[in-house]
This record gives sequence, C-alpha cells and structure tokens, in this order.
Amino acid sequence: MIKVPFRAVLVSLIAIVAVGGFVVPNLQNEPSKTNSNQNVATNGPCTKHGITLIVDFGKETNLVPIRKCVVAEGLSGWKVLQQAGLQVSGTAEYPNSFVCRINDWPSQKVEDCAGTPGMVGGSWVYFYSKPGSNGWLLSPVGAATRKPICGEVEGWLFVNRLADDQKFASPKINPNPFSCR
Repeated sequence: MIKVPFRAVLVSLIAIVAVGGFVVPNLQNEPSKTNSNQNVATNGPCTKHGITLIVDFGKETNLVPIRKCVVAEGLSGWKVLQQAGLQVSGTAEYPNSFVCRINDWPSQKVEDCAGTPGMVGGSWVYFYSKPGSNGWLLSPVGAATRKPICGEVEGWLFVNRLADDQKFASPKINPNPFSCR
C-alpha cells in the first residue's frame, strides 16, 4: 500500500475544488437546446424552438415594437423579458412581479413606479398566444407567475387613457405560435 501524506491530499482536493468553481458552467441559467456559446435571445420571432416576445409601446409613441426569440425553458414571463435583454422595472410595492416600465417606457417623468400605475398615466398589459389559440389572449396572471412554454408568444402592450367601457386593444403584431418538436 502506498502512503500519501495527508497534506498532499488536502492541497490536491482544495486545488480541484478551486479550479472546478471556474470551469463548471452555471446550469441554473443555461437554456436547454442551445450551445453555451450561442445567444439565448435573437431578434425576430422564433420559428422552430423558443418563446417569441413582442413588446408594443402603444399608439401614443413612435417607438418601434420589439420582437425577440428567447430560447430558454421554465422561465417566468418576467424572466423572458430579462433574458431578451430588455430592462424591466417593477413598482416599489411589487419590484419583481408587476411590470411598470420596459426599456425606460414610460419615462420616470410620466410614471414614478412608486405604486401600481393606473390607466390615466398608462400601464403595460400582458398577453400571450399559444398553439391552437385564435390570436392574443389576455393573461389572467402576472409576469412573475406565468410560465410560457416553447412555441408560445408573449405580448406586452402599453395602453393609456382607456375608458372603462372599452376593451383592451392587443399588440399590433400578430402572434404566430407553433408546436415545438
């Protein structure tokens, strides 16, 4: 039997653990079906795999709607916005669940996000579309709760000055959900 000094074994184990911390990927954030060298969000809608994200800034602005393909699974609607590289802000009351601002819209001057925004100043409305649905559906839950699946389309529309008797409009861009294989 070969005798190995305890100190040599201990130093070797510490070195292995230290090096492992640098080389082991962060599997918690790694999307499935992608290579770690690939981007997880690309411009344009998804066609074969992923969740399409559409952000429509509404009628009262000339900001161009955003379309992204986010290739990840098990994310909340909030995380899909973040994974797409968008800046998303909540309210003081609901900092990680109620979407108050996307990519600095509306501006801090219009909405301070201290409380839940009302329709007078404007608010983001959350939609989705899934394979087999006919167009946009109004989400019954918030972005922190909803977990879209592959092939679905997430939609955000900024609306303001909406009378109580009017129905919500939907994003200008039609969703094209599909079934992932």
